[in-house]
Amino acid sequence: MDEVAQFDAAILIRGANSVKSVALLMEQGHWEHATGVVRQLFELLVNMEHLNRMPDRAAATLLYCRFGVLQQIRARHRQCLYTASTGRPVNAEHLKFLEHHLAHSFGDFQGKPKSDGSPRWVSAWHKKTTRDLAELSTDKMRVHQYDQLYSVWSEQTHAAPGALMESIFREAHEGWVDAVVESDDKKIIETASMALMLFVQLWWALPNVPVLEPERVMQWMLVMMEIMAVPEFDSLPGYRLDNPS
Repeated sequence: MDEVAQFDAAILIRGANSVKSVALLMEQGHWEHATGVVRQLFELLVNMEHLNRMPDRAAATLLYCRFGVLQQIRARHRQCLYTASTGRPVNAEHLKFLEHHLAHSFGDFQGKPKSDGSPRWVSAWHKKTTRDLAELSTDKMRVHQYDQLYSVWSEQTHAAPGALMESIFREAHEGWVDAVVESDDKKIIETASMALMLFVQLWWALPNVPVLEPERVMQWMLVMMEIMAVPEFDSLPGYRLDNPS
């Protein structure tokens, strides 16, 4: 398996593990926490779509991986500095190795230096925001998915005030338990179905993995609709499942 095929396989495995995580959380009705995983699937998808738009996909894959290495080096460098600040011994050669590469190997990921002269690192390998990637996607649904769903998923992921308002101001009126269950059921269906859709489209966006046949996707959809007792998913916000190829 060459490096690019190995990369695609790793992305697919991450996506599959994300779906497994969503399934485990959905079994217990924890849709709020599952949205963070679905948000990750959306980010993986728009990143792979952007990777596919690059003139040289192999070179873009290398750029993606180099940024990942930079993230690991920065994390280990921070760990070394913290260890030293607590008075514990630090491997001087290892620290020197990390600082050498931070200074000389990743200049293309640096922005304008900070006021104190320290490097300012870009936040993504493509130097864009998730919103930018959604707008650049050839799939016109991405922007709607970002506006209608990704922002809400982000609120849930960060436990932002907006994610808690319904619980805080819920009135304990007669029948409120049934109302909560009904509301949660809708969120569970929406979250689970979007996880399936995004995973399928992520799979289709990876050219060097086994082909995902439409018939198999249809079987998955039918099983999910049977389990959730819903006739179809097309009415859900941001939902659309087809192979762009």
